[in-house]
Amino acid sequence: MRRLEAVYEKLQELYSGSGVSAFEIAEDLNLSRANVSNDLNRLFEFGRVSKTKGRPVLYSPIHKKNNIKHVTVFDKFARNNPSLYSAVQQAKAAILYPPNGMHMLIFGETGVGKSMFADLLHGYAIEMGKMDKDSNIITFNCADYANNPQLLISQLFGVSRGSFTGADLDKVGLIEKANGGILFLDEVHRLPPEGQEMFFAFMDKGLFRRLGETDEEREAKVIIVAATTENPDSTLLRTFIRRFPMILTLPDLAHRTYEERFGLIIKFFREEAVKFNSEIIVSINALRALLAYRCNHNIGQLRNDIKLICAKAYLQFISERREAIKINSTDLQDNIREGLYKNIEYEIILEGIQTTLGRYCVFNPKDDDFLPKTTFVKPDFNKLIELKINQLISKGKDFYEIKFLVEYNLNGYIRSFIESIEMKFNEMDIMNICDPICIKAAYKFVELCEKNFNRVLDEDFYRAIVIHFDNIINKENIKEGFISSYINDIILKHEEEFTIVTENVKVIEDIYGVIISEEDISILSIFLIYCYDLNLYI
Repeated sequence: MRRLEAVYEKLQELYSGSGVSAFEIAEDLNLSRANVSNDLNRLFEFGRVSKTKGRPVLYSPIHKKNNIKHVTVFDKFARNNPSLYSAVQQAKAAILYPPNGMHMLIFGETGVGKSMFADLLHGYAIEMGKMDKDSNIITFNCADYANNPQLLISQLFGVSRGSFTGADLDKVGLIEKANGGILFLDEVHRLPPEGQEMFFAFMDKGLFRRLGETDEEREAKVIIVAATTENPDSTLLRTFIRRFPMILTLPDLAHRTYEERFGLIIKFFREEAVKFNSEIIVSINALRALLAYRCNHNIGQLRNDIKLICAKAYLQFISERREAIKINSTDLQDNIREGLYKNIEYEIILEGIQTTLGRYCVFNPKDDDFLPKTTFVKPDFNKLIELKINQLISKGKDFYEIKFLVEYNLNGYIRSFIESIEMKFNEMDIMNICDPICIKAAYKFVELCEKNFNRVLDEDFYRAIVIHFDNIINKENIKEGFISSYINDIILKHEEEFTIVTENVKVIEDIYGVIISEEDISILSIFLIYCYDLNLYI
């Protein structure tokens, strides 16, 4: 057990309604008061304990009814789409904003998934209890009524009987239908200025009148989510833009990671498997091509291309009486197959696919996971460094230039590794995916290093160290000695720290029976030293 958790448990044990001092806990655990005081202050920062002012400082545990963090569909989406993390956080804040949420404007190129994002927003609002389960998300394409303001009013706000010739019945508008939910205004840049002005009163006060009504004002609680592919400043009235406190930007497919694109490919293939109610078998080369080909119209085109590929394979399955719906790279269109010849960073992603048919990946309609379990791959810091070195070699950089660039960018590499873990894994995930012996060894190792260096790491860094420890103890297919030749200069600058880490590793090896190579000790030393430095700023 980590010292931090031991201190917290002892605090809970000693607490009887009045505060407990660091001295009492230190005495019971046979630890130094300074270390216990430091741990209690960390627990205070994490919101797990409260403390009194004055001397002596007394600490009390904060008891929460439920310590399990609810993971929503939106949270899962953010984990699988890290480049949308900022947009997701903004959107969540807008939905939860009291009392009735904020209106939002979503900016992004055609096909980036604005309507899908709006659907996720609606689902999140229901999950969080901000909207009823039977609430609606109503979509309105502003381009359909761009040249007819009168028709626009009737569609959005409704019609009062007798307001014009032929209006024999009252007609409910889309705003009333969306009451308690979301009205999604697609292509809002096609809304004429007079159409934008019609929304002012409603967006400000939630009040509106049907066409033809003069006295009666109606009320509706609706979050307006508008989407545009154009620069809002050049296509919308400034007074209209000001009605949207939250403006989000969704990046196009070219600016999203290959892991994200791979997640979308998996999702779309599984959707097709569900439609056909049959397994779809896709070759690894076909997946490589889909990862790399130029997809000009973003996610919409990627989805449609996969639909066409699957439709063709299904036709062959039916007409030629094949045993399965099977897709090879030769079945792809020429422009997609060109992706096979592009040099991109997808090797690490594809290494994680454990396929049941060797060179193929099987998509099952009964698999409920957003991503197949076979793609659940732990980030690997050693592989990341090896990949970066190989990229520099392929660009013609010489040995000494590579050494300089690796050291210069090391903080960035470590930060990237830690952020990828923070996005994908929590404490429970680590318990499930890492070897229990590695977890214990990592905790003990960091505890020793914290003591020797008189420095502490926060929880995010602890998770990163655990996963890194698990990787280096159970590593496969890493060229021993390849990385160390490029980092020996860094080790020479930190000889004292390297010696301490080496001694601590020997203790871990003796206790847990694990073996850590000399090269891994070097990389581990650098990783830990730089983690301490980053810990000061994050």
